[in-house]
Amino acid sequence: MPSRARSPNAKRRLVIAGTIISLLAISAGWVVAVSLSIQLGGTETGAGTYHATASLTYWTESDVGVASQPSVLPSGLSTTVGTPTQIAGTGQDYAINTAVANDVAQFWKFTEATSAPAATELELQFTVSTAAIPVITEVTVFIETQATIPGTAQTFVLYYDLGSVAGGTIVLNSVTEISQVCTSVGTCP
Repeated sequence: MPSRARSPNAKRRLVIAGTIISLLAISAGWVVAVSLSIQLGGTETGAGTYHATASLTYWTESDVGVASQPSVLPSGLSTTVGTPTQIAGTGQDYAINTAVANDVAQFWKFTEATSAPAATELELQFTVSTAAIPVITEVTVFIETQATIPGTAQTFVLYYDLGSVAGGTIVLNSVTEISQVCTSVGTCP
């Protein structure tokens, strides 16, 4: 079969038609790509308190929050098994870790009921995550109730020093309360 020669106008029309089809395909692909793009929004923040179980009936958490470390530094709590800190007969502040005045601190308020058993050791385990890239810290403190329980309920505030305000974020992962009856004050296993 003899080949047919195409006129220059026909070739130009084919090139133009091909270009138009290619541009339409590219444009359609771009429109689809734009509609599927993912955009970042603002930083999400959250807060709250979750308690999976109940507190000990005589040692209940009455409040939790963030505040400045008191200028009169609280007494440190024992982190050694067998040598608990005996809590005072009246409400007092205590430090879970090393306290620095005016640092940011996570605090927990515990209320000791008049029904608390005398000479009972409490083991409080705190697990917190701090900083923008979380660093998990576990601290266990040991306290012991008084030999004679006060006649009125007492509130004790425990502070966990977080450092300066530039320290980042904190997440309280868990607080665990464990108790054991002791033979007398200062003689818990």
